[in-house]
Amino acid sequence: MRLSLPRETFLPAIHQVMGAVERRQTLPILGNLLIEASANTVRLTATDLEMELVTEISVLVDQEGATTIPARKLLDICRNLPEGCDITLSTDGSQAVIQAERSRFQLATLPAEDFPRIEALRDPQSLVIRQGVLKNIIQHVAFAMAQQDVRYYLNGMLLELAPNALRGATTDGHRLALCEAPAELSLGEVRQVIVPRKGVLELQRLLGEGDAEARIEVDANHLRVDMGTLRLTSKLVDGRFPDYQRVIPTSSDKRLTIGREALRQALTRASILSSEKFKGARFTLEGDLLSIETQNPERENSREELLAEYQGEALTIGFNIAYLLDVLNTLQDAEVTLELRNAESSGVIHHDGPDGMRCTYVIMPMRL
Repeated sequence: MRLSLPRETFLPAIHQVMGAVERRQTLPILGNLLIEASANTVRLTATDLEMELVTEISVLVDQEGATTIPARKLLDICRNLPEGCDITLSTDGSQAVIQAERSRFQLATLPAEDFPRIEALRDPQSLVIRQGVLKNIIQHVAFAMAQQDVRYYLNGMLLELAPNALRGATTDGHRLALCEAPAELSLGEVRQVIVPRKGVLELQRLLGEGDAEARIEVDANHLRVDMGTLRLTSKLVDGRFPDYQRVIPTSSDKRLTIGREALRQALTRASILSSEKFKGARFTLEGDLLSIETQNPERENSREELLAEYQGEALTIGFNIAYLLDVLNTLQDAEVTLELRNAESSGVIHHDGPDGMRCTYVIMPMRL
């Protein structure tokens, strides 16, 4: 195999697939990139056995072939080569040679035929959607995914494909983030799949912002998102996601409307003296005043007072500051409205985004 290409073409392609390369592997070949050169196309593939990333670049191929090269060494080499240089990559037996200007590197390779591939999808359902729509949904819900929860089905995002809408939902058992965007999908019935956390974060990184289309394919075990020259395939989480509609309160009779940035700054200050483990704060709402009080095990405390528009009887309720901040940092609205019922019921924040997108955030109260 022998090919030549500009550094500014090769380096971004390597970056695109590096998310599937684990730093610690059970198999040495999982630390390598599969490089396949044919005709005028070079394909780069990386996998961790749960997720596979594939990208293609158009390049002059002098000699066709395939090999696997240590991914992080290749990335570090290309990253530190001079800008604007041309890179020549060739193989000789079990060695790969990388040359650029006066630099030459020789790396050990492993056989391409030993590189593991995720199996082909079986009878997949497919649909096409704008990349920006899917990216927006992920950006508005990803923060509420659980991390290493024993309830493995919470360590990811529910992707719900419906004939007229695309929904994403995440929860860690203490809060819920739900985002829905209208979409004309060629489906006869609602389909739910759970995308693992790593796949969700990679999609958030790789999807474009605009109107470019992405093809989504789903079978019983896999999700594949084709973004043109880049393709992500992820195994799905085998489990049943909680019924998110059941946890959304429907009879809230109290409403707090307040400036988002003023509340965000007050909560950030209040968190300084909150308990590091629980991050709890007491919220007292009465008239046009919101007070936020925190105290830590060292008996240090803080109090913040904010003017707000509040409709309802006086109420004192506890919330996890970090959960509220996650929502406020995700939204860009000038004001937010928190809907409440009593001290034992969850609070709800709604957000209406562009193109008919609608988000709902549910935060369980804390006992302080």
